[in-house]
Amino acid sequence: MNGEELALNLKGFLIDLDGSIYRGNMPLPYSKEFIEFLREQGIKFLFLTNNSTQLPIEYVRKLKSMNIESDENEILTSGVATAIYLSNLKKNGKSYVIGEEALKKAIKDVDWDITEETDYVDAVVVGLDRSFNFEKLRKANYLIRNGAKFIATNPDKTFPMENRIDPGAGSLVAAVSAASEKKPIVIGKPSLYMGKIALSKLGLKSSEVGIIGDRLDTDILLGKRLKAKTFLVLTGISKKEDISKSKIKPDFVFENLKELTMFLKECLKNKS
Repeated sequence: MNGEELALNLKGFLIDLDGSIYRGNMPLPYSKEFIEFLREQGIKFLFLTNNSTQLPIEYVRKLKSMNIESDENEILTSGVATAIYLSNLKKNGKSYVIGEEALKKAIKDVDWDITEETDYVDAVVVGLDRSFNFEKLRKANYLIRNGAKFIATNPDKTFPMENRIDPGAGSLVAAVSAASEKKPIVIGKPSLYMGKIALSKLGLKSSEVGIIGDRLDTDILLGKRLKAKTFLVLTGISKKEDISKSKIKPDFVFENLKELTMFLKECLKNKS
């Protein structure tokens, strides 16, 4: 089966945001047109982001500012997936959270308490926190060493901005892991946990889904773990030279979403 035949079997896509649809507040070329193409063709999709600093409704507004239409049901964040994990772990649990307001709200919405005290908690949750400091590291270390589960929203050590690469949640997770000498339970990409939630939301099997992203170590690795088809776009973190050095190999590689759109259009044209 050739590449075109593989692509034609797909009924939906899981699409990364940072580095794939936009960088910072700047939409990447052809992102609007790509989403419009999927809608025109009746192809299902779900935006799947490891960034826990915004809620789905906030991503809807951000995409709207870029003239990309979406709704909350089309967006799954690592923060929301983490909250789902906690709700399945225990009802009415207690947590210490290194993260921003969106992550905290997602956790509160599943009836988990968030505390700043250094007594016992059920879980320490670490996401991206742009006010991270030594005191937060100290508290997390103490609580994990005293029996709290160590949960990471995602392992991304960096994320792409308009003209730079910023530290990501994974950098903070690494600090907490080094201090506590414990490895975290990872919820976001490339964890199968988030992947299975996403497939459930789409109502599709992994063999019917393609995963689009800019990172070999999260987006593409998740696709490999799910046994889904993988599409790397070279508009974010991973570059072409990284592919030859990596054990993680995407099924398809495109410079940008325009190339991917043209490829899918050609597939559909040949089918008809």
